[in-house]
Amino acid sequence: MLSRAARAAWKTPVSTRGLATVAENTINCTFILGKQKKRVTVPGMVGWTLLDTAKHHRLPVHGCASDALWDYYTFGDGPSSIEDHVVISKEFTDIVGPPQEQELTLLTVSDYENLTPTSRLAACIKLTKEMDGLVVLVPETNPDLTKYA
Repeated sequence: MLSRAARAAWKTPVSTRGLATVAENTINCTFILGKQKKRVTVPGMVGWTLLDTAKHHRLPVHGCASDALWDYYTFGDGPSSIEDHVVISKEFTDIVGPPQEQELTLLTVSDYENLTPTSRLAACIKLTKEMDGLVVLVPETNPDLTKYA
């Protein structure tokens, strides 16, 4: 049986108890899907990557999760695929930030024809609260390597 204090705590709204709610950690992300000619807005969790968000909502954005960037301490693999190439809308470029060296190298070498000044890999973009309303284009030229055996 719950004590009187415990019952009172359960009746108190979460926001007044100082606990975080899902809504406080959720942002909206809009994907413009080039191949499908669709615009889809979905919620994403702060701390997820843009690729995690797309996969969670079963959007046709493929790619591999990005390991930590390679350095002499972690020996992470870094980004490994250009399937999740996205173009960030200009109003969010400063918030999202520029690509890291490995990400830029991968985009430049593998997808040079489709590279834009705001190109990024969805696996390398970690969502923050400031990115609420983020709009990205998923180019129709993205390869789909899931169909190769």
